[in-house]
Amino acid sequence: MSTPSKVPSPWTPVELEIRDCRVKAKVWGREYVWDRSLLPISITAAGREILSAPAALHALFHGEEEDFGEFSVLPISAEPEKAVFTVCASAGNILVNIRWTVEYDGFLEMALSVIPYWSFWGVSPVALDGLSMTFPLTEESSTLFHYWPTEHYDGLASGAVPEDGVQCPFKPWFWTGWEFGGLGIAAETDERVELNEGSPCISLIPDEKGRVLRWNLLEKRPREWEGREDTWGDALGPVDYVFGIQATPVKELRRDRMDFRIVHDTYTCDDRFLAPDENGETLLDYYKKCGVNWLIFHESWSAMQNYGQAVEEERFQTCVRECHRRGIKVMAYFGYEYPTNAPEWHEKKDDYLLKNVFGHFTGGWQRHNPCQRAYMVCYAGGYAAGMRERVRYAMEHYDLDGIYTDGTYVPWACANAEHGCGYVGPDGRRHPTYPIFAVRRHVRELYELVHGMGGVIDTHQSSCLLAPTLAFADSFFNGESIQEKLKESFLGFLNLPAFRTEYMGKNLGAFPQMLAYVDERMPLEKAASLSLIHDVLPRPSGGRGAAEIIAPYWEELCRFGSGEAVWHPYWEEDCPVKPETEHVYCSVYERNDGRLLAAVSSFNEETDEVVLRLPGGMKAGKPVPGVAQIKDSEGGLLRLSMKAFRPELIELIP
Repeated sequence: MSTPSKVPSPWTPVELEIRDCRVKAKVWGREYVWDRSLLPISITAAGREILSAPAALHALFHGEEEDFGEFSVLPISAEPEKAVFTVCASAGNILVNIRWTVEYDGFLEMALSVIPYWSFWGVSPVALDGLSMTFPLTEESSTLFHYWPTEHYDGLASGAVPEDGVQCPFKPWFWTGWEFGGLGIAAETDERVELNEGSPCISLIPDEKGRVLRWNLLEKRPREWEGREDTWGDALGPVDYVFGIQATPVKELRRDRMDFRIVHDTYTCDDRFLAPDENGETLLDYYKKCGVNWLIFHESWSAMQNYGQAVEEERFQTCVRECHRRGIKVMAYFGYEYPTNAPEWHEKKDDYLLKNVFGHFTGGWQRHNPCQRAYMVCYAGGYAAGMRERVRYAMEHYDLDGIYTDGTYVPWACANAEHGCGYVGPDGRRHPTYPIFAVRRHVRELYELVHGMGGVIDTHQSSCLLAPTLAFADSFFNGESIQEKLKESFLGFLNLPAFRTEYMGKNLGAFPQMLAYVDERMPLEKAASLSLIHDVLPRPSGGRGAAEIIAPYWEELCRFGSGEAVWHPYWEEDCPVKPETEHVYCSVYERNDGRLLAAVSSFNEETDEVVLRLPGGMKAGKPVPGVAQIKDSEGGLLRLSMKAFRPELIELIP
């Protein structure tokens, strides 16, 4: 009797085909192929081949490269959730074994061992002094890049690939691609990366067919082998590396994303949600009137930071019931911290918490009522399992419809030896590692738990566009890291390729909403002028005022059916509506019946007149929210009186 598949929606089971030394692995939306090769010779994603030539492992001996041979493939297991096989080969006087694990979301775990060959019999000394892997990419499949952690490449760690390429030191995540797909490589540690001073670990450099993504691993004989002979009784061990390789998008973008009309609010133990104002309207009534159908309660709903136990349970349960009575669903905050007032603090803190290279805790968000301080956790320790149980309790006990997670999907640098993070380098100092695989396991189990209870997960990840973890989120909330820069100089900081890379979500397969800390320098409309042309909306904060600003956009996008429409972005040549005015951008939704909905934003502070070239015979409806005014529409041109940073939606009818 076959075992039921545990592959969650929207993914499909892994399909693995092995014939001699040829391997084909198919998952949702992607295919990887090996053929007498250690690395894939073909990767398809988003309907295109993204490699311009086979990916390859390069081994140098006395500075000269030697080809690999003696390939063999050993099948290990093939289940719907994952398939495992091993590829073996040799070059020079080394052997290479790679265990490949293909998971249902398209994540490949590459466990690489480089092993001395015959050297203990005195046939030849170990001569390896160079090791790297390359992924040659087509030009159109490598126009954008993103890495994490950021060190702010021209203000951002995302954007268009410069003409001369990108070079950087070790990064635990590097992605390159285009607006709708790409390829990312992850590694938890640089412990076995041994390079000459000043050499980049990662580079993305132009070649005649496109660009080559290279990871340099060795530029010298491995430290572990240096000054030693390989003998039977004192053997030179393998040099091991583990990578994660993932083509994107990881899943189909949700078509029901306009069903996530979210307000992000604080929670306090009073009646502010249910107490009527002078007009007899409660705050929940106001939200409902504005079209809100999701309410997120931030951290203060829980008596202990990130712990999932309501300050006053009956009052909180009443508030959730009143939301449900109005058709508003509820998410509650779970984050990345462990509080000092947790009941098991004294026993668990050294295992649960993240530690820096000096052995000290990090973070430390402080709260009152009750007084506490909360430090950053690491999911490589025992904290992850406890968090999942508290999520289960909160969803069952408070009837939540989902959870909002803050930082949970980010593998923060950690050097806590108690749960296996960090390493001691040749300099005698402790260095951090990045627990990508532990975070990935945690959020995958969290996704399966929450979805199994009929819920959803929204996460705030702040500039970490890590596909191996974000695959297991329904939506993400991004933008905190750029808020002050946009407020200081919106146009001076504006980088549209960076926004398309990091804040649009279509290259990943998870839909985003934009975080906007609004004030007089950045009203919500200004944030919307940037996000709306990217099929993204800013998420309003709680209280009266913000929701009614975004409400007309919600209503019009829902009425038009934008989630089911074909989207034509402003940067593509086939976008049916073209601005004739400088610094004006227009993206278009197209329905099956030929109707169009144009999202228009002006960043031109010098003029109030915007001119758009329309497809032949199209007529314009009234702009929404209607701040702009139509001046005339003749000869295929639509003239608007429109202020900068006040976006409009305009329906065009054949």
